[in-house]
Amino acid sequence: MYSVGSKIVHPFYGAGTIVRIQEKSLGDMTNQYYVIDTVPGPRELRVMVPIKNAAEIGLREVGDAESLRALLASAAQPPEERDVVHDFRKRRSLITESLKSGSFSQVVEAVRMLHFMSTERTLSMTDRALLDQGKEILASELALSAGADLQQAMIWIEADLGSMEPREV
Repeated sequence: MYSVGSKIVHPFYGAGTIVRIQEKSLGDMTNQYYVIDTVPGPRELRVMVPIKNAAEIGLREVGDAESLRALLASAAQPPEERDVVHDFRKRRSLITESLKSGSFSQVVEAVRMLHFMSTERTLSMTDRALLDQGKEILASELALSAGADLQQAMIWIEADLGSMEPREV
């Protein structure tokens, strides 16, 4: 069980801080909820997660900044050709699943593939939206773990992606 002040990651909404634990009643059932404020930014939200479902939903603690930065640095390496999914439907399904996983490393891989594809051609609107969503998820956890703001975390992400070397043929 987490406590007020815990820094956590929600697999869909990104990183945030538990600001209170609240009891709500619906009929004769009473449940406790984590009330989570996501990292301040353009999509700042207040999310309520039932405590009894937190593990099932995939709520987890924020990773440490050093480990997250190391994982992010791996995004500078272009993916292997076999790892780039060219079929639009398969790619959208795979990336959506990665983004919903709540795993920093899986989101890094999805962002890395989409960024690499963007260096070869213009991304579709769907791919562009998924890339932006992935970067926001990464930035929220990175910002919270490093004590930085969302804008600074996005600068770090863009710098790592921008240093991607072309793949050797």
